[in-house]
Amino acid sequence: MRVKYLVTATFSILLSVVPCLGQTDPNLILRGTVVTPSEILPDGVISVSGARIADVTTFASRSKDSTVETDSFIFPGMIDLHDHITWNLLPRWKPNELFSNRYEWQQRTAYKIALDGPHAKLAADHVLICDADRFGEIKAIIGGSTSVVGSLTPSPNTDDNGCIIGLARNLDNYSGFDGTTLNHEKLLYEVFPFEMKLSDASRVRSDLDSGALKAFLVHVGEGKPSDAASAREFRMLAKRGNGFLRPGVSVIHGVALGRTEFKQMADAGVGLIWSPRSNIELYGATTDVRTAKELGVKIALAPDWSPSGSDGMIEELKYAATWNASQVPPVFDDAELVRMATSVPAMLAGADQQIGSLTKGLYADLLLIRKSGKLNAYEALLHAQATDVRLVVIGGVPTYGDWDLMNKLLPSRHLEPLAICGTAKALYIEPQNGVPESQKTFKQISSELTSKLSAWGTSLAELAPCQGDNLN
Repeated sequence: MRVKYLVTATFSILLSVVPCLGQTDPNLILRGTVVTPSEILPDGVISVSGARIADVTTFASRSKDSTVETDSFIFPGMIDLHDHITWNLLPRWKPNELFSNRYEWQQRTAYKIALDGPHAKLAADHVLICDADRFGEIKAIIGGSTSVVGSLTPSPNTDDNGCIIGLARNLDNYSGFDGTTLNHEKLLYEVFPFEMKLSDASRVRSDLDSGALKAFLVHVGEGKPSDAASAREFRMLAKRGNGFLRPGVSVIHGVALGRTEFKQMADAGVGLIWSPRSNIELYGATTDVRTAKELGVKIALAPDWSPSGSDGMIEELKYAATWNASQVPPVFDDAELVRMATSVPAMLAGADQQIGSLTKGLYADLLLIRKSGKLNAYEALLHAQATDVRLVVIGGVPTYGDWDLMNKLLPSRHLEPLAICGTAKALYIEPQNGVPESQKTFKQISSELTSKLSAWGTSLAELAPCQGDNLN
């Protein structure tokens, strides 16, 4: 989602008369190693016009004027289809035990004190939950995401949710795609699908049939592989609203599922969203993705949330790559893992004609990763740390990245400085036409959240891990 953001009061007045960058600047031309759906261009160029990719070509075949050398690997922005954005401001939770399923840890007093209690207080305050959304989206962008799901709107049944208009694409609330409106997206993200009324479930099924809804993402089978209660959820899913084993549906987690269930999913065109780190931290095991892959299930990767999962897609991708390397033989090759964070989630979201690949005509959502040593493009992304992000572009707008590159691309715009693990970064918060501007900078939001969380006995999480090699 193209989200509105944080500027100082003085700059808010100045920017209110400046049109949106992605709509007015005719060209953004970036040179680097470009990862396209069909090939890798070692000396490639991405040209952006407005919000979309105008061309993908080689440097030798185009005019050199206005081309910015990035010394980077250029990927599509990563797409996070499983997250809980407003929870990601809370610190890491270490329960020091394994659970049979998600219902167990949700009943633990330690969870209620550390996570559920503070989040409930945030959710009850319109201003604070907006701050939490902004913090979580910026954290996601720093972690390589350009699209997310799982934000929490202050008023989900109204159109008065200005704070949900902002930096990352919120695919379930406001994607920013042409013709979309707030709270009327064609993607539905459901954490507790079995708490839906049967009439609501039937309506969702009808909307999938008619095309009014393109994607239905549901948490199912989250528990140990041996947990019968978690496995039963799949059978319940098949019966809800006359059945949800059909294209457009994707199962989140699926740890308790086996060959029989994956065969049914593959036959019905049901996708899988895999979150290995959170699975292993909470249940000591993760989804049988080898069997799911062998049977033809489309698999996307996502971090779940930062209290028990990863701080962002870059960290989760590294975790998945490390896990994969320990399997004999490995389940995925490097290119497959990268596609599980880009083109596959775009397909599962019903958004592959808008985002997910570096293709002419799609939205210009880009992730630039610093070149390092002899690593190839895929290796560089799979082993990247948050400091390796050179640039994030969303809808043609340079949104976050290294200070030098952001300053070169946006010399006349207000950039808010950030320090990520000692590296100078910059954040650009684009003014949104028709949306009242927040008068808060990211620094102010962080300060206010820190103060509130401290009063509630907890602390504000870091934006990114600074011990990138530590997966524990």
